[in-house]
Amino acid sequence: MKSDKNPKPAKKAKPFASRRTAAEYEQQIGELTIHLQRLQAEFENYKKREAAQKAELMNGAKEAVLAELLPALDNFDRAATHLPAELENNAWAKGMQYVGQQLIDLLDSMGVHKFAPQTGEQFNAARHDALDHIKSKKPADTIVEVVTPGYEINQKVVRAATVKVSKGE
Repeated sequence: MKSDKNPKPAKKAKPFASRRTAAEYEQQIGELTIHLQRLQAEFENYKKREAAQKAELMNGAKEAVLAELLPALDNFDRAATHLPAELENNAWAKGMQYVGQQLIDLLDSMGVHKFAPQTGEQFNAARHDALDHIKSKKPADTIVEVVTPGYEINQKVVRAATVKVSKGE
């Protein structure tokens, strides 16, 4: 029987089968840096897309809520416009006017803006909806009456103002 009282010393492992040169490391660092920069740019673009989609979703929700509120707002405006002269100093009537202004201010704070064209203003099909064309001393295609105001969100017209337009004499 053979004994192993004096085993052979273990062989030292070779550090690397092949050694890389400094130039190869620099090239790999350059490639990894470019890859990292691409990932950072893709992530920034992703964040921008997400923010744009979120803003679009919020505006869509605002438009949906506004569409439901507009008939009530229009009726509130009509009631305020046709307030009898004897009630102009009435405390209840003034309170209702304040409530109406609060609604407008709340919409403004949400980025929803009311706009009403002025009579005599040039008709603009992008912002105005012509309800009727009537004979008038005013030049053709000028607004002679505003029926309902328009609303916009972030300068996008959600509902055009309803107007009556002059067709001249």
